Amino acid sequence: MRFLLSLFLLVFTAAFAQQYPSKNYTTSEGLPNNAVRSLFVDKDHVLWVGTENGVSRFINGQFYNLSEEDGLGHNSCWDISQDADGNMWFASYGGGVSKFDGKKFTILTTKNGLPADKVRKVFSNKNHIYVGTEQGVSIINIKTNKITTPKVPKTKEDFICIDFFVYQNEVYFISVFDGVFKIVESKNSTNIEPVYLGINFYSAFLDHQDLYLSKEGFVEKLNIEQLFSKNTQPVQFGNSIINQYAKVQNSLLFAAADGVYTPDGGLYKIEKDKMINFSNAFGVDSKKILNVVYDKLRNVLYVGSNDKGIYEIRLDATIQYENFKNLSIVDFEILDQSKFVLHNQGISVLNSSDKITAAISLNDFKNFQSKYIKIHKTKCNTNYRESRDFELNFNIKANEIVFYELVKNKNSVWVGSNLGIFEMNSKAQIINYIPKHSLKIGFTSDHKFIETITYAGAYVYDDVYKLEGKHYSKFKTNTPQFIVKILNNKDKTYLISVFNGLFVHHKGKFKSYLFENIWKEKKFKHIALTNNGYLVLAAEFGTVFIVDDNQKFKILKTIPKKEIIGNSINFLECYKEYILIGTEKGLNVYHNGKIRLIDSEQGLKDCVFKTSQIFGDDLWLGTQKGFYKLNLNKLLAKQKTVEKIIIQSILINNQLLSSKNNRWFSYHSNELISDYKHNSFSIDFIPIGHPFPHKLKFRYRLNSKNNWSPYSEKPSVFLSYLPHGNYNLEIQVLDLNSGETKQFKILKLRITPPFWVTWWFMLLVVSVIATSLYFIIKRNKKNAEEKALIQQRIAETKLEALKSQMNPHFTFNAMNTIQDFIISNDIDNSLNFVSELAKLMRLTLDNSTKKTITLQEEITFLQHYIYIENTRFGNKIQVNLKVEPNINTQEIQVPTMLLQPFIENVFVHAFNAEYPNPKLDISFQLNETHVLECRIKDNGKGIASFNKVKLHTSKALQLAAERLRLIQPHISNPITTNFTESDGTFVVILLQV
Repeated sequence: MRFLLSLFLLVFTAAFAQQYPSKNYTTSEGLPNNAVRSLFVDKDHVLWVGTENGVSRFINGQFYNLSEEDGLGHNSCWDISQDADGNMWFASYGGGVSKFDGKKFTILTTKNGLPADKVRKVFSNKNHIYVGTEQGVSIINIKTNKITTPKVPKTKEDFICIDFFVYQNEVYFISVFDGVFKIVESKNSTNIEPVYLGINFYSAFLDHQDLYLSKEGFVEKLNIEQLFSKNTQPVQFGNSIINQYAKVQNSLLFAAADGVYTPDGGLYKIEKDKMINFSNAFGVDSKKILNVVYDKLRNVLYVGSNDKGIYEIRLDATIQYENFKNLSIVDFEILDQSKFVLHNQGISVLNSSDKITAAISLNDFKNFQSKYIKIHKTKCNTNYRESRDFELNFNIKANEIVFYELVKNKNSVWVGSNLGIFEMNSKAQIINYIPKHSLKIGFTSDHKFIETITYAGAYVYDDVYKLEGKHYSKFKTNTPQFIVKILNNKDKTYLISVFNGLFVHHKGKFKSYLFENIWKEKKFKHIALTNNGYLVLAAEFGTVFIVDDNQKFKILKTIPKKEIIGNSINFLECYKEYILIGTEKGLNVYHNGKIRLIDSEQGLKDCVFKTSQIFGDDLWLGTQKGFYKLNLNKLLAKQKTVEKIIIQSILINNQLLSSKNNRWFSYHSNELISDYKHNSFSIDFIPIGHPFPHKLKFRYRLNSKNNWSPYSEKPSVFLSYLPHGNYNLEIQVLDLNSGETKQFKILKLRITPPFWVTWWFMLLVVSVIATSLYFIIKRNKKNAEEKALIQQRIAETKLEALKSQMNPHFTFNAMNTIQDFIISNDIDNSLNFVSELAKLMRLTLDNSTKKTITLQEEITFLQHYIYIENTRFGNKIQVNLKVEPNINTQEIQVPTMLLQPFIENVFVHAFNAEYPNPKLDISFQLNETHVLECRIKDNGKGIASFNKVKLHTSKALQLAAERLRLIQPHISNPITTNFTESDGTFVVILLQV
C-alpha cells in the first residue's frame, strides 16, 4: 500500500509542473521568415527581428517588415544593434552593414572598408559600432561612417568575429577559431591583442566579474581577471552550444542553445553553474534556439528559433499554469493550510508551498465504500429511492466513479460523487461514508447537513451519520428544487435554483423568494459573497446582480449581460471590492462600473473553467487538463496602459502621403493641410506603452462637440469626403486589460475650401454683384426713362401723322369732289365716293389706336385712300400695287398709317391735271435679313417741283423717319428718297419684321 501511494505521489509530482504564459509567432502571424537570426529591443522597447528574409519590427502584436526593396542592404540579417544617437544597425550575411537613421538606409560594404561582407555581429559602444565579420573586425564612427579595420593575425581558418563584450571601458571580441581578443584604440592606430587563446568559441557574456564563454557542448565560466593571468581555471558545465545570453531582473540568466548536430538545444536557465532546461515550462518546442532578449518594460522574454519563429514569454508570474497531464479538475477546497484538489482520478492534497503531500485514488474511495457496506450490510439494503433518477448504485466500479464537488464543514471536507458522500479529515484520510446520491450537498449555517434531491425535495439532517433529519416535500412551494449552489452568510443559508430562483434557510425554515414575490428572477447558476456581506448572483446566460439581504431585500446594482465579455458565465467569485466573472472568453474583472478582461493574451489559454476557488490572494481555476493560479494582488494592481499614439501612415485619396514629415516610420507633425479635392483620409496609428495590444479598442471624433464613433479593434481611421474646414482628430482608447479609457489629440486637420467659397472670393462676388446691380438698376431706370420718352414721342408723331393725314385740305378736296358729283347729278359715283370716304375715316379712327397693324390692313387702308385721291384726278393716274408671293401679309406687322403720307405726297405734288400718263408704282419685297422693303415710285415732276413745296413734304418725311428710328433703332437710315428731273420720285422704306 505504501509503495502504491509513493508511486502515485511520484507520478503526480512529475505531472505537477508550472508553466509560464507564452505565445509563438511565425510566418502565419506576419513574420517574414521562421528562421530568426537576431533579436534586439531598442531604447523605445520596440522588438526588432532579423530573419533570413528581411527585418521586422514587432509592435502591438503585429510585424512591420523591411527588406531590400525598402533600402536594406541584404535580407539575411544576422544581428541588430542601436548606437548612441539612436540609429539602427543591421549585420547581413553577404551584404555588409546597413545603417538606418529613421528616414533612409546607408549601406557599408567591403567597398567602404569592411574586411568582408559576411557580417556576424554589430556591437555599440560610445560613438562607435564594432562590426564582427568572417575576416576580422571593423570599427565605424557613427557620426561620419568612417571605417577603421585593424590588422588580424594570420590563421589557417577564417578569422570569424562572433561576439563582443566590454570590460573597464575596453572592448573585447571572440573569434570562433582563435579565442578572446582586446581592441586597443589610440589616436594614431587601432590594434588587437590576444587575451585568451583557444578554439570553438560561439558566444560570450560578462555578468559582473563572471565571464561565460560558450564552447562546443559546454560553457566555460571564469573570473574576468583570469583572462589576464596564465593560471586560468575555468568551471565547465552544461551541454549544447549557447548562442546568446539574457540577464533578467539582475538575478536570472537565460541562454539560447542550438544543439546543431545534437538534440540538446532549447532555452536554458543558468543557475549555480548548471544549465536547467526551461523549454517545457516556457512552452518552447523548438530545439534550435538562436537568440534570447529581455524586455524590462514588459517583463517579457523573447526567444528566437531557427525553425519556428519567435516565442514571447511573460515572466511576471501573475498567471501560472499547473499541468496535471489530462486530469480534469472538478473542485478545490482548503482545510488547515492543506489544499484539496478534486480531479477525475481522485484527490491530491497540497501543502502551503503547493507541493503534493498526499493523494487519495479512485480505489481508495471504492475500498472505503466496500468496507462500509460489509459493516453496515443491513443498513445499506435499505432502498434509497427519494428520486429514481438518482438512486445510489453500490456496485459502481472504481474507474466509473464520477465526482461532483468538495464541501468544507468545521474540521472536515466532504466529497459528493455517484458512489456516495465521503468525509475526509485534514490529513487526507477518509473517515466517513454516507450512502446517499445527491448532485448538490451542503451545510446550514448551524452545521446541519443538506441533501438536495433533484426531483424529490430536500433533506436537512440533524445527524447525517444516522440519517436522522427532516424531509421537505417537493410539493411545498418553499422547498428548494433544482439547486446548483449553496452559500452560508452569517445565520442564513442561501440556495440557488436553475428554475425556481433564490431560496434561504433561516431559523429552521426554507423560504422561496420567487413564490413569496420577493424577487421574480427564476434562473440562477452562481452565487458569491462580497467582503461587506452582499450577495452576488448570476444566471448562466444573464445579468449579474448585487443584492443586500442583511435586513431587507434590496438590489443594489446590476451588471448587464451586454457589459460582460462572453456568452456564458462559468464561475463567480468576489475578492475585496472586485467581482470576478468567468466566461468562455476569459476572466471579467468588475470594479466601480468598469470591466477588465483577462484571457489568452495574458496567459489564460484554456477558458473552459470547471471550477474556481480563492485561496488567500490567489484565484485557482480548474480546467480539463490542470489548473491556473492567478496572483490577484498583481492581477488587480494598476496596469500599464497606452501612453501615447503615433501616426504610422496617412493615405489621402488612397495615395500615400509624402514621406517628408515621416521619421522612424511615423508622421512627425501634429498638423495636416489638404485642399478640398483631396478630402478622403485613411490614417493608421500605433498605441505605445501598453503590454497587451489585443485588449485595445478604439473610437474617434473630429471635434469635441461631435459624438464618438463606434468602438473598433483596428488601429485606423477612415474619413471619407470631409467638407472643408478645421478638425481636431481625437482617439479614445479602451484598454480591457487595465479597464481604463484615455483620449489623445493626434492630428489637427485642415481642409482648405475651393476658391469660390473663400472670404476674398465671396467679397469679390458680392462687390461684382452689387456693382452690377447698381449699373443694371441705373441702366433700367435710364431705359425706362428713354422708353417713356420714346413712347411719348411715338404718340406725338402718330398724332402729328394723323393730323397730317386728316388735314383740312384733304377734307376740303374730298368735299369738293362730292359736290362736283352732286352738281353733275352723278348719283352713283357720289354714293361710292361717300362710301369710300366713310370707310377710310373708319379705318383711320380704328388704326390710330394701335401701335402696329398687319401689312394687309395697311394695304387695304392705302387702297381706299388711293381710290379717293385718284377719283379727284378722274382716275387718270395709273396705280400698280405689287406684293411678292413669299410675303404673308396677314402675319407681317407694320407701324400704323406709316405709308399714307408718302402716297399723299404723290397725289398732291407729283402730278397736275395736264400731266401726261401719270403713274404710281407701290411694291413690297422681303430681303434675306428679314427686312421688308416698301418702294414707292412715281413719274411725276421730280425734284424741281418738290423744292417748291418741300415744307409740307419734308415735315411728313421727318415725322415718318423719326418714328421708324424710335421703333427700330438698329436701322440707322429707314427712309431714302431719290428725286430726278426726268424720272420723278423714288422712296424706299425699310421695315424690320
